[in-house]
Amino acid sequence: MKTLIKFSFSRFSESYDKEAVLQKEAARILIDFAGDLKGKGVDLGCGTGFLLRLSEWKDMVGVDIAEDMVRFYRRFNKNVVIADMEDLPFRENSFDYAVSNFSLHWADFGKTVSEIKRVLKPEGRFVFNIPVGGSLEAVEKILGEIQFDFVCVPEVLQTLKEKGFLIDDFFVENLQKEFEDGYSLLVHLHKTGVAINTKSSSLSEKRRIVNLFKSHKKPAVLNYKLLFVYASI
Repeated sequence: MKTLIKFSFSRFSESYDKEAVLQKEAARILIDFAGDLKGKGVDLGCGTGFLLRLSEWKDMVGVDIAEDMVRFYRRFNKNVVIADMEDLPFRENSFDYAVSNFSLHWADFGKTVSEIKRVLKPEGRFVFNIPVGGSLEAVEKILGEIQFDFVCVPEVLQTLKEKGFLIDDFFVENLQKEFEDGYSLLVHLHKTGVAINTKSSSLSEKRRIVNLFKSHKKPAVLNYKLLFVYASI
């Protein structure tokens, strides 16, 4: 999975920055939700830097596993490292806050939360969003099967509590974008680095997937059900 993530997002950083309109909308909501975060922060799964560029959080270190995403982010902030969220290269008590937009579902949530807890200072803040069950419904409908194993809201909140966080606030927002047909949706997913995982990587299986999307001639709505959480130590 991590190899796939590195490959997908390193290939599409330029198109991701242009095409990821829902991710950018989610970043704006997250920034408003987080309010005035003080001190030094870390942006987990920083991507092309939506949180950095749309907010006033300038004393922040970006972290991403995809090399080309880091290269893109470096245009706006030199403080960025290639690293796995599950194994952060920072000392304990390094940051006053951690933020993450549309990224935590790519990693093991429990391991990542443990690492965030480790690198945050006492009374540190952790503000993030994460896609939960009910996301990408149109994609699964076109494929005719469940493809995406998103976490559920109670699971996320319980994991945070078990790792020593207090839940200050949370809510769920459903973000949507309509496409004229299934193939337009598939192209968008491709440009934003979303891999349609299949049981086989054979050429015939890939063609089957493409044909399924091409055969969907009516409008298709891309949706992400996002859980926003403000937590503290």
